[in-house]
Amino acid sequence: MGQSDMRVMSDGQLIDACVELDREQKTIRALLNRYKAELQARGLALIEDHNVRYVKFYGDEGSAAITDSMSLDILNPDKLRSLVGEEVYGMRVKEEVKTSYKFDSKFEKALKAIFTGDYTFETTLDEFLDEMSVKPDEKQKKLLLKKLKGEFEKDKETLISVLGRDGEELPDFDVELWYIYRIKNGELIRAFLPEDMLDATIEGIKKSIFVESKTSITLDYDKNREE
Repeated sequence: MGQSDMRVMSDGQLIDACVELDREQKTIRALLNRYKAELQARGLALIEDHNVRYVKFYGDEGSAAITDSMSLDILNPDKLRSLVGEEVYGMRVKEEVKTSYKFDSKFEKALKAIFTGDYTFETTLDEFLDEMSVKPDEKQKKLLLKKLKGEFEKDKETLISVLGRDGEELPDFDVELWYIYRIKNGELIRAFLPEDMLDATIEGIKKSIFVESKTSITLDYDKNREE
């Protein structure tokens, strides 16, 4: 409805039009939120299965990016310092004047893995590669030990490129990638923490920090295009 049409409308007609549009907007907003929630649920399932923090879905009209972010906070800095040691804490944590904490990225990843339980000490990467369904030869194994980082997408590309053979179909490696992710997190944790009383130290760290997870969705489409 154009501005010229609005000028000839009565007060009551304008009010009725506003009420109708407001009701439509609420209905559309509720439906949009339901669609977004379903996309977020599907994205979160993929994120958890693939150990990533970001997935993207595509449609004919645009795309939707699902992001799962984790923020780390220290509940007891003095206790954390005593558990990981003054040297590690001093090198890997920067205390700012406003009493916020800036973490070295690798140390932050290790602490988040401790809090979420996404790690394992049950096997080494060397041992695990020998147990894979597609076993690497010694040359491939040496390369994998060097290149695998515990990052789903990059590690999948690495496994395919290293283990791929002409005419041979490879598995999706999802289970293997999950174990590699946990093994590499375990290696990272051990790199920062003293071996003595390791389990007790980990339990103490869990009580000294808090990790908050937040899932968001971003729609990307041509906003200038009219229906």
